[in-house]
Amino acid sequence: MTRALGLAILLGVAMLVTIVVRAPAAWLGDWIETRSKLRLIDARGTVWQGSALLGISDGRATTLLPGRLEWRVEALSPVRLSVSHPWLAAPLVLSLSTQNMGFKSGSARLPAGVLASAGAPFNTVRPGGVLELAWTDGELRGAALTGELQVDWRDAQSALSTIVPLGSYRLRVSGAGAPPALELQTLSGPLRMQGKGTMNGARIKFNGTATAEPAMQPALNGLLGVLGMRSGDKVLLAIDS
Repeated sequence: MTRALGLAILLGVAMLVTIVVRAPAAWLGDWIETRSKLRLIDARGTVWQGSALLGISDGRATTLLPGRLEWRVEALSPVRLSVSHPWLAAPLVLSLSTQNMGFKSGSARLPAGVLASAGAPFNTVRPGGVLELAWTDGELRGAALTGELQVDWRDAQSALSTIVPLGSYRLRVSGAGAPPALELQTLSGPLRMQGKGTMNGARIKFNGTATAEPAMQPALNGLLGVLGMRSGDKVLLAIDS
């Protein structure tokens, strides 16, 4: 009876190890789905090494992003994860724990059209152009960020305007162990936008202005009206979500 019990325990451990080692990639997709708007579609491989198409859900529909995401768990204590995607200049290295997520510096380049999947006002503006992202080594601990992300929107376009390009813009997201600050500035172009705000978890507070160069005012009136409330020759940019 003792030998039978020992054999049963051994078989149980073997089955548990097999399940853990061969845990399907879809399990990771289920875990992410309960915690964010991200979706892993057509997940292949295992939790430890796999690939999937990446989607963003608005609660009703999921927008599928081009390119296949690949990941590999490189260490377990702490968990170190390497993520690859055609948009990334090099694999993104993440360190995960129950309290924080660390990340190594990197960069990415992607079409601005993906912003439409974020909802209003981007789904109305239907942006074009290129997004260039660059970030420092950093850490996310709850809503607090340590580090900096810079997003440059180059040769910005909109389906609501015949002016091409509208300009180039830079958004800085920076934090020093607190909820990050946002700063928007115009690098060039006839559509001028600027503003500042904060991000606390999923909540964003932002206030700024948008104006057009005088010669371009008639051509940009329609787009300006979509961006916010008019105040004289300016439009007030306000987000409180």
